[in-house]
Amino acid sequence: MSEPEFAELFRKASAEATGGRAYLPGEMVDQWNDVVGLIEDGYGDSLDEYVSDLGIRRSIEATLDSDLLTGRTELTWIREHVAAVDERLRGLLQGEPLPRSDGLPWWQRFPPRYAGPELAADYLSSYGVRVDVHEN
Repeated sequence: MSEPEFAELFRKASAEATGGRAYLPGEMVDQWNDVVGLIEDGYGDSLDEYVSDLGIRRSIEATLDSDLLTGRTELTWIREHVAAVDERLRGLLQGEPLPRSDGLPWWQRFPPRYAGPELAADYLSSYGVRVDVHEN
C-alpha cells in the first residue's frame, strides 16, 4: 500500500473513531505530543478542558484499534511515537488513581503531579485530590 493510500485509510479510520474529524497519522501524534507538553508546563486551564484535551489519546487508541487498520505495518512508527509520548506523561502523573475512576483509561485515572492554579483547584473540589500548583 502506498503512503498516500495508507494516509487516506488512516483518515477514514480516525474519522470513524472521532465521530467526524479525520486526521493524518502525524497530526494525531503531534496533537498528543502537544497536550503532554502543556501538562509538562503545568496545565493552566480547567478540569473540563484538561479532560477534553486528553480526548485525543482516546481517539488515537480507537483509531489504532480500527478494523480498517488491522495488520497494517505502517502503524509501527505511530505506535512507537505514541508510546514515547505516553511514557513522558506517565512520569508527570501521580501514583494513586482518582477516586471513582474505574473504567477510565489510564491517562485520565491519574491526576497530574502539578498543574496551574485552576486545574489544581478543580481536582481538589471535584475529587478531594491535591495537585501541586505550578505557576508559569
